[in-house]
Amino acid sequence: AILYGIGFVLIPAKMGEFYGVQPQPNAMLNIQYFGSALLALGVIVWFARDLDWAAVRGVLIGSAVGDVVGGLITIWGISQGLVNALAWSSVVIYVLLLLGALYLLRPASAH
Repeated sequence: AILYGIGFVLIPAKMGEFYGVQPQPNAMLNIQYFGSALLALGVIVWFARDLDWAAVRGVLIGSAVGDVVGGLITIWGISQGLVNALAWSSVVIYVLLLLGALYLLRPASAH
């Protein structure tokens, strides 16, 4: 998330090009907003790893919700032709992150 966030903030046109997004000013601004959110999420998750379980649980639940919503939005964007087929790689990443969060949220006795 941190690396993608930095890329989307600093080189939005190049990152958008990978996904077939036209380099219009409003699209580039939205890509940069998305990058800032990814950057924030990456930093939150990174620093949460050393917190107590209640705090980590909250971060994992929030991440899981974001993964589901982000995955659904990406699938919608693909179906509408707003992004190219490379966006399926983002869906895969969302699914893997969701599975990781759900795995870690299992009861402690299941680990």
